[in-house]
Amino acid sequence: GADFCKTSTGFGSSGATVKDIRLMRQTVGESMGVKASGAIRDFDKVKALLAAGATRIGTSRGVAIIK
Repeated sequence: GADFCKTSTGFGSSGATVKDIRLMRQTVGESMGVKASGAIRDFDKVKALLAAGATRIGTSRGVAIIK
């Protein structure tokens, strides 16, 4: 079976949203990880996605977000 599900690649018109993550978490339960990716550009969004149920964050801006 799968260990994680993922929102998007980031190449679409929008990326991960809090609504997406909540729905995915409700659907897969607590036994599967949820990776949020796409359009994650700041720490506030990271915090919101983690609070919504994401267990991993995929972003090309990780260094800038941490600074």
